[in-house]
Amino acid sequence: MKYIQLIAPLLLAALTATASAQTAPAAPDLSPRIARAAMRLASIDHRADRVADYDELKNLQEIYGFYVDKALWDEVVDLFAEDGSIELGFNGVYAGKPAIRKYLYSLTDGKPGLLKGQLNNHPQFSPVITIAADGRTAKARWQQWIMDGILGGGSGGNWGAGTFENEYIKEDGVWKIRSLHLYLRFYAPYEGGWTRAAPETAYRYGRSKVKPTRPPSVVYAPYPASFEPPLHDDRPELAGALLSAGDAVKPQPSTANTLADLEAQVRALELKLSRLKAVDDVETLEASYGFYVDKSLPDAISALFAPNATLEILGRGVFIGLDRVYEYMRRLSAPAQGSMFNHMPLQPVVHVSADGNMAWARARLLVMFGATGRAAQWGDGVYENVFIKENGTWKFLNLMGTMGFYTDYDQGWAKKPAPMMSYFPGYPPDQPTSLKYDPYPATFVTPFHYKNPVSGK
Repeated sequence: MKYIQLIAPLLLAALTATASAQTAPAAPDLSPRIARAAMRLASIDHRADRVADYDELKNLQEIYGFYVDKALWDEVVDLFAEDGSIELGFNGVYAGKPAIRKYLYSLTDGKPGLLKGQLNNHPQFSPVITIAADGRTAKARWQQWIMDGILGGGSGGNWGAGTFENEYIKEDGVWKIRSLHLYLRFYAPYEGGWTRAAPETAYRYGRSKVKPTRPPSVVYAPYPASFEPPLHDDRPELAGALLSAGDAVKPQPSTANTLADLEAQVRALELKLSRLKAVDDVETLEASYGFYVDKSLPDAISALFAPNATLEILGRGVFIGLDRVYEYMRRLSAPAQGSMFNHMPLQPVVHVSADGNMAWARARLLVMFGATGRAAQWGDGVYENVFIKENGTWKFLNLMGTMGFYTDYDQGWAKKPAPMMSYFPGYPPDQPTSLKYDPYPATFVTPFHYKNPVSGK
């Protein structure tokens, strides 16, 4: 749970106490008042730390998904604690980083990276995160989709979905995965879908010749059987139940002894809270862009951009400035009767600069496109965007989207992927595309704006 709404009144109380202390007569002893304000600050800071933990845990799981997409197994393993474990579907438990690495490598013929013609997308979303009172452990529930397949094999690819119930641990100030458990709901051929697939197909997901450390921890059956994965208790008042009694750590008072000390700590805390709020603001901005694109609203879209912003989508080159952004969007999807252009930025991994005025976000893109009487299409991609705070408002500074796959809906990605998009006829870009790549079935990893959150690589 986020605490921004709880923090604001407490911060106001601390600032009021500081102001009162400043205007008090010189003769009275201000140390008790300073001590009370310092305790308020410590309480606010403690709550802010839990918000930061939430953001870091959210990033950790979503980064896991992006690494799995490209079978970057070493990077995946780095996200785990040394004694961590992984359990995907019905394949048993692999405990310890060596066992996890051996298992994951076996999924791509003993090497990291995707196989030739392989798609392996694993969107992560709908987090329910519960953090222990002391901020040292956490549990979370996530949804995962699976979109995989080999070009030319099967019936257009495979669909899948499941629910994660995971545990995390903070070691030396860094969050790591302690236990990752995917309860697989279904795994089915693209053609025909999940309602026509035999239940046995679910047992193919994640199958390996590497023997697990121990058998599956829970016995259950996939769809069409009805099974609800056990839900960890996410009620805030019971969050401490993740720990043994007495383990919860209370906030420690600050070391402020003077008004100057207290004022410095207030300024530092204001910046900390501003950076935490920036994460929410950037996610909202990213989502708003998607909704505006859905309905072909170029005026609303261009208003989200800074005056000197750049836009680069699907290899069509770089467009610079608000007028060019507006015209690009106007040409991209002019509204028409019977047309649909759903545009969903999902799975945002957000980082904010130390001064709180810049931010970076990686997001997954899912697109559903079509018009009445024509073949429907859909596809995916990755955004790596840069944001700037201007006069207190967050805006896009650079929007850059790379293409994963496009396909006709009735074919599937493994049967008929589309080639790279071409430039708009009669509307050349201001600069050529900054990244040279081919979409699926080629393998391309959109550069990450961040290092591995655990290893720092």
